Amino acid sequence: MKFLIIGNDKRYDYLARELVSSGHSLIDTAGEAEVVVLPMLACADGVHITGTDLVLEEFLQQVPKGAVVFGGIDREGIINYVKAPSLRVFNAIPTAEGAIALAMENSPRTIWQSNCLVVGSGHIGKYLAGKLRDMGANVTLSMRRDEDAAYAGMCGFQPVKTGEIARVMGEQDIIFNTVPARVLGEEELSQIRSDAVLIEIASTPHGFDIDKAKEMGVQVVVGSSLPGTMSPMTAGKIIAQVLTSLLAER
Repeated sequence: MKFLIIGNDKRYDYLARELVSSGHSLIDTAGEAEVVVLPMLACADGVHITGTDLVLEEFLQQVPKGAVVFGGIDREGIINYVKAPSLRVFNAIPTAEGAIALAMENSPRTIWQSNCLVVGSGHIGKYLAGKLRDMGANVTLSMRRDEDAAYAGMCGFQPVKTGEIARVMGEQDIIFNTVPARVLGEEELSQIRSDAVLIEIASTPHGFDIDKAKEMGVQVVVGSSLPGTMSPMTAGKIIAQVLTSLLAER
């Protein structure tokens, strides 16, 4: 098949290589495309394709009728591959590993024997918590649902309800936020010790006000698009697998 790939980081270069190795061809003209792949955040400003000057709506008019368009956006005529369950699961792997790398670069402590709080018990939160536990950390996992609290206890994590994070925040050496919603307010941020590190790996609007946290003296590390920046080859292969599977289902 003829693929047109419009990506905004290195993972799309590896996606292209993977597709070519599987027998597909790459083109750079929308009018000839059979499959179009847009970024995982396809239209960040609501007008242009992310990382380009191309107006999304004008670009789509150039794509042949019947072509398959993948992109990280909810819009008629575009398959939002970011919501594919398999992508969410597999993407947790490079995201968690990237978050741990940031912690090791920015914390004066080893992961081993550190008190680590993982905010959020989705795919990324659970996988990250498990990796930290395996490295010898004392892991607290926050969640909203009782069933996730049971999961945390079963896996050897200390469970805490998201609304009660403030009471354990002062004990933590490294805090990882995985929730793309404001779950950490001034009360929670004020409890973070000056020698602790707060690592933000969620997408916008993020789990807290980053500027406010820095004003309060919190050591904040922001990890944006970790799969694309720290593990682009693996991330590209994951996207290739997901797109191939989605095409086969059509």
